[in-house]
Formats: sequence, structure tokens, C-alpha cells
Amino acid sequence: MTTNAVPSILYLTEADVRQTLSVAEAVDLAERGVLADGRGDVAGDKFYMNVGDAGFIKPFSGYMAGEDTAYVKTFSYFPDNPERFGLPTTSSMVLLFDARTGFPVCIMEAGWVTGLKTGASTTITARWLARPDASRVAIFGAGMQGRMHLQALAQRFDIEQAWVLDLYSEAAAAFVADLQPILDFPIQAVDLAGREAVVRQADVIITVTTGDQALVEYEWLKPGAFVAKLGSYQEVALDVLTRADKVLVDRWKYVKPRITELKRLATASEFGQDDVYAEWPDVVAGLKPGRETPDEIIVYIALGIWGEYAAILPAVHRRAREMGLGIQLS
Repeated sequence: MTTNAVPSILYLTEADVRQTLSVAEAVDLAERGVLADGRGDVAGDKFYMNVGDAGFIKPFSGYMAGEDTAYVKTFSYFPDNPERFGLPTTSSMVLLFDARTGFPVCIMEAGWVTGLKTGASTTITARWLARPDASRVAIFGAGMQGRMHLQALAQRFDIEQAWVLDLYSEAAAAFVADLQPILDFPIQAVDLAGREAVVRQADVIITVTTGDQALVEYEWLKPGAFVAKLGSYQEVALDVLTRADKVLVDRWKYVKPRITELKRLATASEFGQDDVYAEWPDVVAGLKPGRETPDEIIVYIALGIWGEYAAILPAVHRRAREMGLGIQLS
């Protein structure tokens, strides 16, 4: 049967999106998306479009077999925004499409869900690559991403101690003030000058910053440490990659041209694709084992792939509709 009805589009603000999913639900959905990706049930792609010298916009698409919507997400990074315009460095939007017709059905403000997805994604990765008994977590970066990562990790790990480190001490203090009341383990704000002592104790180290300096040295890493390097600029010393037991990436073709550490090592002919142990989907698919021994030092480099979003974003849309959130645009 055909119809001439014009589909409406649901507009969800950031406040709407925040009401839809808990962190625990997002972690479960991320795992579903990761496993689907490993089975080959997720389609997706992305590219980086430079906007002069001001920054870049990254369109990012995905669809998981059997879902009712596919997505295109945009992420923009313009580092001079705070100083020049009083605006955040990053912004994100999502457009969801009906998987039957290809018509758009939802526009979603996506800053919060970007942090939610990334924290959930790293948590699932850590379940494969960190020690199962990991209990001490260091988070470099006190912004939205850092906050989401600690909350997500708490869903799958029995955390005994967490530290947050940031270039701005007031940001780290705010991180602790906001999260300590809702998490049942101690969180300590630490100045960057004290990072060596923290890294030496941490089982899981997350770097999710917009800075460009070596925050983590290889000699500081304890046996069995797991490092997730998630920022676009340099966050770890180069020998963290060259000396680690295993270095994994989400997709080599995306990280190779954009990750500062990889570009510098490639220039010196010290690290290339042959030095990468595996791409993350290969581990999920069972083509390569993840962690094999308790003392392995494992580094994971990621800029994001599509399976987790392909599970999370349709769920946000469905929950918003069930809750009557958003504005219908004709």
C-alpha cells in the first residue's frame, strides 16, 4: 500500500537526549553493537573534511542489520572556538533515517550521546584487553568524555580507586565534585605534575584530552596495564607504542593519518601497520585473541567506529518517542 503522507521529523535537544538512556543501558547497547560489528552485521564509514585551517568536520555513518534506523552523525572540532567566539571546541549532530524508506525521521543534538557512546565503547574494549581484576583507573581529561568514561567503566569493573588529571585544576575539582556523590569508590583530583605516581598505580589509563603533550611514559606503566589513547593529538610518549606488548587500533586507515604519535613514528620508520597487533573488530570476531597473559601491557588507539552508535542511536530515538520527548517538525 502506498501513501502520500509526508514523514515528520522528531527534533531532540540535548536535554531530551539526556533523559533517554542510563550509562548502564548504553554499555549494554555498545556491547551489542560491538558484537554485531564483529559478525559483519554493521555497515559504516566516515571521513574528515578540513575547513581551511580552522578545524575539521567529520561525517560518520552506520547501520546495524535489523535496526529500524540508520544514522549519519557529524562531529566538528574547531580548537580556537573558546578564545575567538566563546563557543565549545566540539559540536555534534545526528540525523536518523528510516531503514525502510531512507527518509529522515530524527534530528538529534549529540554532544552528550557522543560522550556516552565513547565511554561505553571503551568500557567494552577494556573488558577484552584490560586485566579482569583491574580496579584502579586514571582518567586524563576532566571534560564530558572523561566523566562518561569513568561512569561507564564502573558498570563493568569493580573500581577501588580513580584519579582524574587535567591541565586545569578547577576542571578536575569539578569532576570530583560532580561524580563522587554518584559513584561508590574514591575519586581524587591530581595535578599533571603528579601524574607519574598515578600512572604507576593504575591498571587502566584513559587519555581523552585535546592537549598535545606526552602525558604517559612507558617506564611508568605497571605490568598488565591497559592504555586507551583516544585524543587526536599526542598524549603518550612514543615508546609507549614501540615497547608495548600489543598495540591495537579500531581501524588503521582512520588512525594512521590523524594520530600524532603514529605520524611521528612513521616519519622515523619506527612504527607502521605491520607493528599493529590487530584491529579491534578482528578481536571481537575471534580472529585474534585479546589479552593472553596477566602482565601484558596493551595499548588501544581509537577515533571511533560505527557499531556502538548503530545500536545506541536507534535506542535513543525509540525511548524518546515512548517518553513523548522532542518536537515534531513537519
